[in-house]
Amino acid sequence: MRSRVQQRTLDLVATTVRVSEETRARAAALAAQRGSSIGEVVDEALEALETAEFWRKTREALARHPQALEEDPVWERTLRDGLDRE
Repeated sequence: MRSRVQQRTLDLVATTVRVSEETRARAAALAAQRGSSIGEVVDEALEALETAEFWRKTREALARHPQALEEDPVWERTLRDGLDRE
């Protein structure tokens, strides 16, 4: 099974993204170190940023609704139901 980054790499489209010379140089250096393309570096960076954003939003939501972290008596009973976990 391919990762999202690998799949996107297969679905390449030629496009131009304007970035500073410094940003391009940093991306090129990372790509060279990793033996990959700048596009793959950008894909991985976006994946990491999306993941970080997901968890940031999750933490914010939990901070607004702290009761969501409280123990759920129904869930606790379920955990003690004696059934084998598979």
